[in-house]
Amino acid sequence: MLKTIKELLNNKFLKNTLLISGGTAFAQILNITIMPILSRLFSPADYGVMNVFMSIVIVLCLLGSLNYEMGVPIAETNRKAINVFVLSIVILLIFTSLSLILVLTFGEIMVGIFNLNEINKYLILIPISTFLIGVYNIFLQYAFREKNFISITKTKFSQSIVQNLTSMGFGFFGIGAIGLIIGRILGQSAGSSTLLTPILKKNRKLFKLINLTEIKDMFYRYKYFAILTTPRRFLGNLTIAAPVFILTYLYGSQVVGLFAFANSVIQVPMNLIGNSIRNVFYAESASLRFENPERIQKLSRKLFFNLTILGIIPALVLSVLGPQLFSMIFGSDWREAGVYASLLTFAAFSGLILKPISGIFDVYEKQGVALVWNILRIFLIVIAFSLSHFLSLGPKWAIGLYSLAIIITNIIEYKSAISILKLHASYIQ
Repeated sequence: MLKTIKELLNNKFLKNTLLISGGTAFAQILNITIMPILSRLFSPADYGVMNVFMSIVIVLCLLGSLNYEMGVPIAETNRKAINVFVLSIVILLIFTSLSLILVLTFGEIMVGIFNLNEINKYLILIPISTFLIGVYNIFLQYAFREKNFISITKTKFSQSIVQNLTSMGFGFFGIGAIGLIIGRILGQSAGSSTLLTPILKKNRKLFKLINLTEIKDMFYRYKYFAILTTPRRFLGNLTIAAPVFILTYLYGSQVVGLFAFANSVIQVPMNLIGNSIRNVFYAESASLRFENPERIQKLSRKLFFNLTILGIIPALVLSVLGPQLFSMIFGSDWREAGVYASLLTFAAFSGLILKPISGIFDVYEKQGVALVWNILRIFLIVIAFSLSHFLSLGPKWAIGLYSLAIIITNIIEYKSAISILKLHASYIQ
């Protein structure tokens, strides 16, 4: 028994996972604690407007730096890492500047075409949000390279506190959707300085290695992150944003608010440690990718089993008692959101147990394979919503079919990642 405990304490992967999970757990618990308050300060329509806005930002964030920051953790030398780091920031600056020009010039026309007129007043915030969140994501990748999980954990604390306090403060003054939007922007970008400080302190000499020639080399060296990872992750985020856009177009902001609220609640038990494990798994895989792919295989099998055990009970409870729980905790106005939560639960559960190893596609630079699966995912989502619309099945059927599409593609993506791991393990042997 003592030997087992000692092995667990010396397990670096487990310690790092628990460290980030602690920060994520705090953030998720605070989020779910504050949600009953926010649900009484903001209406479903307010949540609908905020989620349409954030869905646009989420999609743009993937285009902002063309995913060059994904090269930072796997760069062979610190010289290459710091230059691809700078390259990512430069591309983000260019992209957000162009986005600002487009918003000021054609913003109202574009939202009119897609029937998203409710966010007209907040268009100027889109490029600003994209830049702030993009900077945090770039800094985050350097923290993964350094395995600076303490700083990453601190940002989880600060993000949750800033987001919830800001939203709650605006809510008490009855400001409406803009309060949720500002809270989400400040929350998701909070912690950038926490991640940057260790870089400046420990690696100040690295900045002397920055030069234009090296940056150009990194532009070509990691071009496949831009060419393949960007469209792949863009489509991945589009699968998150697409239901919001389509439901807004078909049913309006009230249904979108209920759907988005339900989705955010079910992510709490499912992603309490799922995202943290995914990040740590990516960092570990990046360091073991050529030397010990068998170790990555073993980790992936353990993750699948342990996450299934952890997630199955919350999934069953939410699927059966969703409407009753939502009505009791968040108020009677949100009972319908509980119905949506029941329909979405097993899609979230499949993401919990199957998605953590999706970083394998980036680690082994198999972005083209992942792109194919994301194209399939968005295709199935469009089919799901099209069927429900043309058959006049209503929003519940639409959400149920969407959930089924997500489950199917998560299974396919998982099996593909496992195949890549097996292939590289056979090379080593």
